[in-house]
Amino acid sequence: MTELQQNSEGTASFNIAPDHVSDGASDDTIAFAQIPQNHGNSQTADNMAESLVDNLGEVADEDDSQSAFNNDVDSSVDGYQNMAIADNTATDTFEAVKPRSRHRANRSASALLYSLLIFIIILAAAFFALNWYFNNRVAPGVDFGDAAIARNLTGEQEAAVRSTVQNAVKHTSLIISDDQGNRITTNLQQLGVKVDQPATVQSIMSAKRNNLFTRIMPWVQQTVSLQAKRDDSAMDLYVLRKFIRERDRAVPYTAVFDKASDAYTVEDGIPGRTVETMPVREAVKKLINHPGKTVKVSVISRRTDAPIKRDAAQKLVDDLNNVLTKKITFSNNNSKDFTVPKSALASWIVVKADITHHKLSYSIDTDKADNYLSQALPKELNQQKVNQEDAVSKSGKVIFTTMKGSNGVEITYTSSIAEKAVNALRKGTDYKTALQAKITKFTVEQKLVEMRIVVDKTTQTASVYKNDELVKTFPVCTGKIGRDDSTPGTFFIYLRYASQDMRGRNNDGSPYFSPAVHWVSYYNGGEGFHTATWNYKGIATGDAANHGSHGCINMYEQDAHWIYENCPRGTIVQIVGTTPDGPVRQ
Repeated sequence: MTELQQNSEGTASFNIAPDHVSDGASDDTIAFAQIPQNHGNSQTADNMAESLVDNLGEVADEDDSQSAFNNDVDSSVDGYQNMAIADNTATDTFEAVKPRSRHRANRSASALLYSLLIFIIILAAAFFALNWYFNNRVAPGVDFGDAAIARNLTGEQEAAVRSTVQNAVKHTSLIISDDQGNRITTNLQQLGVKVDQPATVQSIMSAKRNNLFTRIMPWVQQTVSLQAKRDDSAMDLYVLRKFIRERDRAVPYTAVFDKASDAYTVEDGIPGRTVETMPVREAVKKLINHPGKTVKVSVISRRTDAPIKRDAAQKLVDDLNNVLTKKITFSNNNSKDFTVPKSALASWIVVKADITHHKLSYSIDTDKADNYLSQALPKELNQQKVNQEDAVSKSGKVIFTTMKGSNGVEITYTSSIAEKAVNALRKGTDYKTALQAKITKFTVEQKLVEMRIVVDKTTQTASVYKNDELVKTFPVCTGKIGRDDSTPGTFFIYLRYASQDMRGRNNDGSPYFSPAVHWVSYYNGGEGFHTATWNYKGIATGDAANHGSHGCINMYEQDAHWIYENCPRGTIVQIVGTTPDGPVRQ
């Protein structure tokens, strides 16, 4: 690099040297390396320019512009380079140092961009991490209950929330005082409020989940109330009973179910005292919205006529009797139906008296319907399997079905059945459905019948046949002429007792009692063969007209015993002939 030197005479000269421009030189000027001077660094840039111009033999005014000075320097440099070449001395070229400011600006912009990108990535990672963390936890900003009971729930899991809700309900109470100096402390349940604690827990856990961004922002608040149902009628009745004695209470006209008429009727109201319960209702609403604390409220009592009038009660009676006309019928899919009786439908209905607003209303309780149907339907529609028994002759011909078969049925009951029935009643429509059921088919068993008894009322005899061959004939006395006459037809012995007490009523209405009647073989309802020691005369004469029974076949004891021992269940019994007007034997 060419260096500018100053000799002892104070004149300036150029020195050609191979040194490079130092890194500290300015990027926006042509750089020269200057040999240290005896005069120090006090010489200004203007003096350096003037000295250089003098050595080149050019005159320049100090007032010239910087551009003119730069042009002169360039011309002088070119001249000296040519002189150096002529003298075969070492040469060097002047190079302008390239500006670096643009590269540095680019590097700064890139660094800023990378930093911003990293910040965004970190922010996104934190966002998703927080949402993942609160996925099964309570979100920030969710408020529930009184601060003293329901502490900050942020970040709590379901088990802790469940405990908090239980604690809040437990510590929710209402102190009610009246204008007579009476005071009670009660809770939500006693005031007819049904709290759904599991639903409340789920409401807290799912709060603020509809937006991923606001979900994790603690300053976005959401208050969760108890999930509960109020029964204002039950609340009114509870408060009334607590503050007004029964004999002093005003009773509204209302609707009640009368079992004798199988219908609703109006029950009269009476005047008396009542309680204004509106303050209690408002206090309960506040406790539901913000549980876990005790609220005090005052009520007043006053005299009143029947708080609900007859017209309102009569209208309700008409509506309820219309509900009772609806048919709720269930089938077991095996030809057996069951229709819910009116008395059962009435047990599902809850009449509500709103004393504050002087109104009557009703609701149909699904839980009550479910409780009834879950017990009644299996009892009414389930069936035990009974295999059929057919009496057949030696040739295999069916003579008589001694036991009719029935399939085994086991219905499937679910609470949705009650819900559908109740919904139909609410809409004022009939409802019929076939329930799902497991059905077990019965089998048919054939039994060879060897014994057959033919009772001839005309001759007052009972003849026993075995395989159509006559075995024995017994004297008997059948039922009296008229309504006690033995029923004609073909039957079979289905039930037997070695001894049985018999009770009933005579035609004149007087009762009769026959203890320890022996060898009873029933064939048609209450009609059967049995010993009749009190009617041996009627048996001996065959005088059914005067000594006949209430329809049974009276026999001597030894004869009834023979029938009992030799004619099993399934024995065919044929009642034929006509009852005579008098004795047939002397």
